Amino acid sequence: MATALRDQLITLYDFTCWARTIVLDRAAALSMEQLEQDSRFPMGSLKATLVHTLSAEWAYRKRLVGEAVTVGLKAEDFADAIALRDAWQEEERLMRAYLADVEDETLAGSVSYTTSRGEEITRVRRDFLYQLLFHSAQHRSEAAQMLTEFDQSPGDLDYALYVREKLAS
Repeated sequence: MATALRDQLITLYDFTCWARTIVLDRAAALSMEQLEQDSRFPMGSLKATLVHTLSAEWAYRKRLVGEAVTVGLKAEDFADAIALRDAWQEEERLMRAYLADVEDETLAGSVSYTTSRGEEITRVRRDFLYQLLFHSAQHRSEAAQMLTEFDQSPGDLDYALYVREKLAS
């Protein structure tokens, strides 16, 4: 059964995946030296920024389904941008499976978890998913700037362009 909130979240997640794929495709064109080059952005390199973003999405999904997360993913876990893209495709598959079955009532409910620092946190599932989307947007923007500095701009990543492309297909 379709639910309004879930459908909205799926649409926003679709956009997030669309934009991320463009960024990852451009990152795959870089050398390993470029991927790992330090930058002025908080996570350091492009690779570290991308791994941080994937790690957060991975942890958010695991926490949404009640799985404990003690440590995040690390940059050294990924040989290159292709390995990172492959891992993200699997994470996307798992998140889509979660979103396909979750009901609005569940999204309005809370989930509790313990952070890696031992803090007990309780969040509304819907807000947890919004955090995933906005966190991804922040770091995707940083990644896009780093790619642009390497002459690999991902171009326009606007939602309006995503909608136009979706309607055209």
